[in-house]
Amino acid sequence: MNTVDSAFELEKKGTSARIYLDALTGLRGIAAVWVALWHLWGFAGRPAYELNLGDMHIDLTPLVRTGWAGVDIFFVLSGFVLGLAYCQAWLGNRPAVKTREYFRRRLLRVLPAYYVQILILLLIMLLAGRALPSVRDLLPQLLMLHNILGSPETQLNPVYWTLPVEFDFYLILPLLAFSLAPPRWGWLLLGAMLLVLGYRYFLFGFFLQDMSVGLKNWWLNQLPGRLDQFVAGMLAAWLFSVVREKGEKAVLYRWRQLLLLTGLGGFAALAWYIHRIQPIGAVNTLGLTYWGGHWSLFIWNSLAGLSIAMVVLALTLGKGLVQRLLASRVLMYLGLISYSLYLWHFPLIKWLHKAQLPRLIEHAPLLNSLLWAVVPVLLVSSLSYWFVERPFLKIRHQRDRQ
Repeated sequence: MNTVDSAFELEKKGTSARIYLDALTGLRGIAAVWVALWHLWGFAGRPAYELNLGDMHIDLTPLVRTGWAGVDIFFVLSGFVLGLAYCQAWLGNRPAVKTREYFRRRLLRVLPAYYVQILILLLIMLLAGRALPSVRDLLPQLLMLHNILGSPETQLNPVYWTLPVEFDFYLILPLLAFSLAPPRWGWLLLGAMLLVLGYRYFLFGFFLQDMSVGLKNWWLNQLPGRLDQFVAGMLAAWLFSVVREKGEKAVLYRWRQLLLLTGLGGFAALAWYIHRIQPIGAVNTLGLTYWGGHWSLFIWNSLAGLSIAMVVLALTLGKGLVQRLLASRVLMYLGLISYSLYLWHFPLIKWLHKAQLPRLIEHAPLLNSLLWAVVPVLLVSSLSYWFVERPFLKIRHQRDRQ
């Protein structure tokens, strides 16, 4: 068994639900790459992209400019993977989840690579002669409290905003799982969607209208504003567990292809629609822009979460062409290093952009930036996984076997 195969094996053995799904690892890789591509697109000047096939012109810009939705995929996948352990325990397929062990696993998974990156970024700032952040700004990031005690400007890395959102979900998941049986998670999803809608309307209407886009994004996307995506993943985990018990007799199993197409089609429609609301280089003709208070600001992520949950559920119910593609070694490896890739892509892309590297391909700024960025991002992300993440994953797994 080679090193990469052993890493895949470690991932499979370390799943708390005792169920490992290759396609979801590949989907995680796509989510990380998609976010990185979106940031790369921003540094390249946000160019429009079209695919010309004879007389047919396909606008690919919506799919590039909505790359931030890779975060939506991460949130839904977290709800699915973590909720799956509770579903399996509820069905009697594994022992009850121990809360102390659950938190130990989460901390070993998230904190090591995060803390090492913070240390490296501080060292780089020190060597470059830049002022280090104050204890007041740094301590909340170390404690995953910067969503409450920090701001977009105080983050060492702009992608850090998602980490306390996810961490807060880790904190409330045991409460949700213990207080509500999985069959009622559908009602929980409805309640979460209403809570998200109310939270976003209230916050925008009373506090955020005149604030910058950065602050609107910061506050609207805190956990109350994304709770329904995590719960959508939990509900998908429960439906998967039920279908797995019933096998091919389950109705959802027979309709899995339609479920996949509906989820993919729904998300593509959402991507196209938000692109239509805020066209690049054109005056908006549909009234308020997205960040100006258009109705889609309040429900886009909720609808995206539902579409992604449908895709996730469909991917777990069979083995078709899409599942085989996602289970390819390339996408599986990207999924393996996805957390480190997510952490490291932005600072690396930013540094490369500042270096003003020569253009390898004229009139294709995104492709040119991609050619310069792909090797450094993959290399540093791989180093972070192999030398920081993996040792702690092995510790986690060794403790699980005791």
